[in-house]
Amino acid sequence: MQAEQLNITITPLKPILTNSAKKELQVLVRVAAKGGVSESHTPLSVALVLDRSGSMRGARLEAAKAAAIHFIDQLNPNDEVCLVTYDEQVTVTLPLTKVSGFRPLLPEILSSISSGGSTNLHAGWLEGAQQLAPQSGGSRMCRVVLLSDGKANAGLQDVRTICDQVSQLAAAGITTTTVGIGLDFNEYLMTEVAIAGQGAAMYGDRAEDLIEPLEAEVGLLKNLVWREMSLQIHGEFGHWTVHNPYAAIEPGQWRLPSLANQSEAWIALSIPMPEAITAQSDLSNNSALQISIRAKNADGDVHVVRASLPHLPVVSLQEFNDHSEDELVGRRFIEIEAAEIKRQAYRAAGMRQWARLSQLLDKLEAKANDNPWLSETVVVLRRLLEARDQARLEKELMYASHSLSSRLTELDEGISFSQRGELDKAAFLRRKTQQGRRSGSDM
Repeated sequence: MQAEQLNITITPLKPILTNSAKKELQVLVRVAAKGGVSESHTPLSVALVLDRSGSMRGARLEAAKAAAIHFIDQLNPNDEVCLVTYDEQVTVTLPLTKVSGFRPLLPEILSSISSGGSTNLHAGWLEGAQQLAPQSGGSRMCRVVLLSDGKANAGLQDVRTICDQVSQLAAAGITTTTVGIGLDFNEYLMTEVAIAGQGAAMYGDRAEDLIEPLEAEVGLLKNLVWREMSLQIHGEFGHWTVHNPYAAIEPGQWRLPSLANQSEAWIALSIPMPEAITAQSDLSNNSALQISIRAKNADGDVHVVRASLPHLPVVSLQEFNDHSEDELVGRRFIEIEAAEIKRQAYRAAGMRQWARLSQLLDKLEAKANDNPWLSETVVVLRRLLEARDQARLEKELMYASHSLSSRLTELDEGISFSQRGELDKAAFLRRKTQQGRRSGSDM
């Protein structure tokens, strides 16, 4: 794979500047993988870490087993997978094995798993990561996929301490995706672990909703072409604000999501106008923003691609105010604002502040006025609010906020939206109106 197939587009909200301290230069950086179907497959080493605690008894455990079979059936024969199960104790049910050798053993292995005991989520995750450790740092993509339906109530339970460990291993090449099951798990812990682990955060409201999150995960992993991606701003980068919840590596450098073929990652940046004007007046660069994207391809080779914002003319405040905005850039910044409103609404739901929550949904509806997808999500949230369904409100708000600000998108995603149209997309690219429900299903 050649570096030229990693495409960078830098687009300002308006292609002009104005010398006003009250204005910002808002920029959208899009990083796209536009290769064909013949692209190399990133070899995978996956640890499937399955909660078998007492609360998983019955339909949930059976649904998790079925989802595990579906997940593993979609992997390539030469990919590697291990199965770790946990309650208060952790068991390596099957060590890291090629999928071709694992598939025949899977039904018997899964039938032997029964539920019971407390939830030592940290120990289960850690054992999965340790199983992958010998393969990290090379050409393979190493991923822990952690499933749980309950709150961590045994072993290490401090969210910050757990996330620090997850982040350290992600930097070493072992990333983590989390999949919640039902309505009783700790959505804050599971989303924070996924963010720290540079993976995905998903959940299934009911047993029948569990297949789609794992389908999304395996679809992403099978189509992965760029990983360990980061963005760096070069030169005197000033006070740039990153609006996505991406981890900072060092000043001026941030992690980006891994990138699947025919998809885009994006990052929303802003800087005060006077600083942008000063930056581009430097004759050595003549640009307000110079960046590089560093990423590892399917063969494990590191590529660095540079790009810069074209020189922007400085105009009067009146001319700036009258100039039209780029639709996609404006939409992405609105999605970022909507994500923040949903975070605030999550906190209100947790405290049963129903009047405050209703006000925030009014604010969200106003932001979503020209965005059919966001408007549909507000309809769902209002229905949950009317029912005072606190558990579902908290889950939907947390996961929707995370998705809005860090999701991969299809190439050149348009504003039009229909639930039927989303079903034609790969599961990891779907815009969902209900994060915990199977696409196309009703509440």
